[in-house]
Amino acid sequence: MYTKSKFNFIVILTIVLLFALTAITMYSVDQVQRVKGIETSFDCLATQDIKNNKAVETSNKKNNYDFKLFGIIPIGKSHGSGEKKYVELGGYPIGIAIDTNGLYVTSKVSVVTDRGAICPVADCDIRSGDVLVAINDVKIEKIQQISTLLQSNDEITIKIKSGTHEKEYTITPALDALSGKYKLGLLLQDQIEGIGTMTYTDGDNFYALGHTVKDMNGENVVADSGSIYKAYINGYVKGQRGRAGELNGSFSTIEQGFGKITSNNNYGLYGKLNGECSGQKIQLGTKADVQPGTAYIYTTIDGQAPQKYEIQIIKANNQSSPSEKSMVLRIVDKRLLDSTGGIVQGMSGSPIIQNDKLIGSVTHVFTSDPTKGYGVYIDWMKP
Repeated sequence: MYTKSKFNFIVILTIVLLFALTAITMYSVDQVQRVKGIETSFDCLATQDIKNNKAVETSNKKNNYDFKLFGIIPIGKSHGSGEKKYVELGGYPIGIAIDTNGLYVTSKVSVVTDRGAICPVADCDIRSGDVLVAINDVKIEKIQQISTLLQSNDEITIKIKSGTHEKEYTITPALDALSGKYKLGLLLQDQIEGIGTMTYTDGDNFYALGHTVKDMNGENVVADSGSIYKAYINGYVKGQRGRAGELNGSFSTIEQGFGKITSNNNYGLYGKLNGECSGQKIQLGTKADVQPGTAYIYTTIDGQAPQKYEIQIIKANNQSSPSEKSMVLRIVDKRLLDSTGGIVQGMSGSPIIQNDKLIGSVTHVFTSDPTKGYGVYIDWMKP
């Protein structure tokens, strides 16, 4: 004969088991339909009319899921949106030219004068990566402004930004005997340029690199203007333990870029397309799709056409909010290992594909082992 307390215990236990079994059944019913065939070349055409060929496609088909206890007894029904977003796969190289807020200092140089070689800023604490902000309180944005502001050997005041600090120096320009122009003794640049990899485009916007662009001092570059260009990979330096390899690429800023840079953050470089990028469509995945095991990267080590290379995802970190180094990956494709030795500089942004979904991009290489590196979840690659 059951006592009242025993009866209550059995009722509670039954309810708990019902909820547990229901949760297990719900977790297993959501099957994902995969998209096949993503290998292709790319073509970027400079045009202003990109509205008629969108890369983004969504399916709003509703999926109904029947939940059953023990797979037999119907206990409820749920409706999932089943929305799938398709984007255009990257993997091809891009030339990056970011407009600087001031002129970046590459190095100090001597000016050849009638009195010998002189460096007007020799005694100033100016280093590579600092920024020339102003001359005599006139804001400097382009190199062409220098010759206009330096018309004599009168003393001038220059403002230099180093990190978050600004300093002022009073110097005397030196007259270059060869050009007949007054100079500061600084090698300057008004753009930061480099080679990276496109991750994907969505018809209107581009998403690249997977990490921030930094200056020579390791500081994040304020990238709210600039352009991206078609680039060509001419070769590479093979990575070795203790020394990262790199892709050697070239691009021309004379031609019109096919995208305007609008943002640079810890998870990538972003902007608006002003040209049409025609590439293979692929389903955009999420961090929930990532699991340890076989995956692929699309990257370019020769020319302009990306190739698919096999990798292993060693670890996928549980990240509930944007964070770098989302996953650890290892290159296992013999072709890539024999050529570049693994991941090299310039591959940043190479898309990571698993189960025919775009799940992330390559961001870093382990200098101690170039076959390994980090990737970031595609979820975090947002302006």
